[in-house]
Amino acid sequence: MARILIDVNRPQLTATTDEYKALESGDILYFPQTPFELAAEERAFLLGQKQAGGTLHKNISYRPAIDKLKGVEADDPEQFRRTHEIMRNYSQRAVAFTASFLARYASTWKLDFASFRPIEEHGRAAARHARNDLIHVDAFGSRPSHGNRLLRIFTNINPEKPRTWVTSDHFDELVRKHASEAGLPKPPHFWSRVRSKALAAAAGVGIPVVNRPEYDRFMRRFHHYMKDNENFQQTCRKDRWDFPPDSTWIVFTDTASHACLSGRYALEQTFIVDRRGLVFPERSPIAILEKMVGFPLTARSA
Repeated sequence: MARILIDVNRPQLTATTDEYKALESGDILYFPQTPFELAAEERAFLLGQKQAGGTLHKNISYRPAIDKLKGVEADDPEQFRRTHEIMRNYSQRAVAFTASFLARYASTWKLDFASFRPIEEHGRAAARHARNDLIHVDAFGSRPSHGNRLLRIFTNINPEKPRTWVTSDHFDELVRKHASEAGLPKPPHFWSRVRSKALAAAAGVGIPVVNRPEYDRFMRRFHHYMKDNENFQQTCRKDRWDFPPDSTWIVFTDTASHACLSGRYALEQTFIVDRRGLVFPERSPIAILEKMVGFPLTARSA
C-alpha cells in the first residue's frame, strides 16, 4: 500500500486521475498540513473535552444530516453548545474541502457521521471486533452501504504526537487469499429473496429494521474474520505510517486494510460515495466480489 503525498500549495488543489485511481485502489492521500481551517481555540477546546460515560464512548460523534451531537456530557450547557459548534464547523470545512479536491464524488455522495476520537488508541480496552489496533477493512454494522464506498478524511489535532497506522494488502489481494475461508456469498435462494423484500417493505413504511444485502453481510463477516484470525494479524505484510500533528489523510477504508496502533485526538468525517460516481468502479469491493462469485450482491446490481 502507498501513501501519496499531496502538496497543499500546488496551483490546482484538485485530485488528478492518477490520484483518484490510487485512492479507489486502496492507497492513502496524505496532506502534511491540514488543507482547511482549524482554529487554535477550537483545537484547544477539544483537547480539554470531557466525554459522557467515561471510557464507554470512544468517539464524540456529530451527524451533519440532522445536526445532532452525541457522546458529550449534557450537564454543562455551554460546553455542549461549544462542542456542537466546533464539530459542526469541522464537518462543514472538511466537506467543503473534500468536495473541491474530490469534485467527481460530491454530486452523488451522502454525508455520514463526523467524529472526534479523544482516547489513546494504544492499550484501549475494547471487545475484539471493536478494536482499532487489529488490521481490518471497514463495514458499518448499523448502516449497510449497499455496495457504495466508505470514504473517510482524518485530521490529527494532537499537538505533540503522531497517529500511527499500519496497513496491509489492498482488498482485491485480501479477498483472493482469504474470502473462501471467510465465507464467500452464495447464490440467493427463494427465502433469502423473500426476506430481503420484506425488510425493504418494512423500512419503506418507517419500521426501524436494517436491510443488509449479501454484499454488506459478507463485508461485515470479512471484517470479523480479519480481526479474529490471529495468524493473519501476526503474519500479514505490514506497512507503518506516522501521521504527525496537523496532518490530514483521505482513504477508502473499505478497500484499504488498516489498523490504528496509537494516537489520541483525531477528527474524522465519513462520506458514503455512490458507486455510480466512482472514477474506477471496477476497483470497488462490490465489483471485485461480484466478479468472483458471478451474481449480483445487492438489489441494484440485479
